[in-house]
Amino acid sequence: MVMRHDREALAAEVERLRTNCDEMRVERRFELRARWNQPRTEIDFLYKNGQLICESRDLDLVLRAFDDAELDRPAAIDDGPFGLKVLDVGERDAAELADELASRLGSDDIVTPNHVLDTQGHPRLCPATEPVPSGGPVRDLDNPSGAGQPRIGVVDTGYLQAIAQASGYTRFAAVNPASELDDAVYTTRTAIRPYGGHGTATTGALLSVAGDSVDITVTDCLVGGAVDELTITEDLERAVNGGAEIVSVQAGLYTRQGRSPKAFNAFYRQVFSRLSTTVLVVAAGNGGTDRPFWPAAYDWCTAVGALTHGGDARTGWTNYGYWVDVYASGENIVVPFPNGTYTYLDGLSADFTQGHAIWSGTSFAAPVVAGMIARRMIERNISAPQARDVVLAEAAVAALPSTGPRVLV
Repeated sequence: MVMRHDREALAAEVERLRTNCDEMRVERRFELRARWNQPRTEIDFLYKNGQLICESRDLDLVLRAFDDAELDRPAAIDDGPFGLKVLDVGERDAAELADELASRLGSDDIVTPNHVLDTQGHPRLCPATEPVPSGGPVRDLDNPSGAGQPRIGVVDTGYLQAIAQASGYTRFAAVNPASELDDAVYTTRTAIRPYGGHGTATTGALLSVAGDSVDITVTDCLVGGAVDELTITEDLERAVNGGAEIVSVQAGLYTRQGRSPKAFNAFYRQVFSRLSTTVLVVAAGNGGTDRPFWPAAYDWCTAVGALTHGGDARTGWTNYGYWVDVYASGENIVVPFPNGTYTYLDGLSADFTQGHAIWSGTSFAAPVVAGMIARRMIERNISAPQARDVVLAEAAVAALPSTGPRVLV
């Protein structure tokens, strides 16, 4: 049973993420809303209010449903990516409107909200724990020996050179200068924003396994810790079309009615299904549930759950189930982190002064697997899909009945 203080903490996390979304730079700002389950113990899904999504071929059908329900038609209809249409419904609640239209259409999947991904959550938003100060250092594997320089995309909150410098972590030299800036790290000069530095931290976790013989480009997609499904799929398209062989995604979503999200379906159909040399590695989420978490739950992604620090058990908060391909350590990971003052959900605060934090979440397990795939590419001079298959075969050998396949580092 979820106690009242747990519900209050979750509500506080929703509000924190909502504030971040509202305070983001102008072109990425949006109104975040949350659909709670009936007892208000968990968030069913997050969504960007004011927008609905449908396939271009279904637009006339959807507009007739507006008419049949005696609802005002959308104020505007825009072309979205991958053959989608984006319906501007103004200040009307997008999830409630989708419910009403579904009852007219006889299907829950013809028109949907524009779902929002966060940096892992259910019932938690954000990573499984909040960061704790650490003196470091990042614990590295030795650099792999071999030819090649795998090209890696990290889809997260961006990269901040100041964090890299403060941590003294030399492997950050592998980060491509074209990486996008994480400009939502601080609320003031020294106050660290929730989710601030997440992308730099996960990049450090990846480099600790892959070594520095890689070319990493970090995308500033999860501004303030959240992004809508239309935006992230466009960023994924740029990453894979830009030559990334491995893409590590530290975010995910649950959907209305649990169906796979429209933007990702369209991205796969029009972009990813045509590629043969790229691997997507995705965090499985921190809800302690087997409920499918997207995009990790797609069979064309490699879903990564979290093991305890020692690697001999699953964490209590990791997602699991038939759709999770592999597990890797995601508990108490030492990562580079911004210096400054961080305020926790309970109102307490901590000063970070040594450029590192201890942080937990499948956000930090997924980069371990992505890094191991890059490592096998270097060592064996093979493609990313071949290296992924090697890593998964090794993980199957290391499996325990209580854990499933394990990547051990």
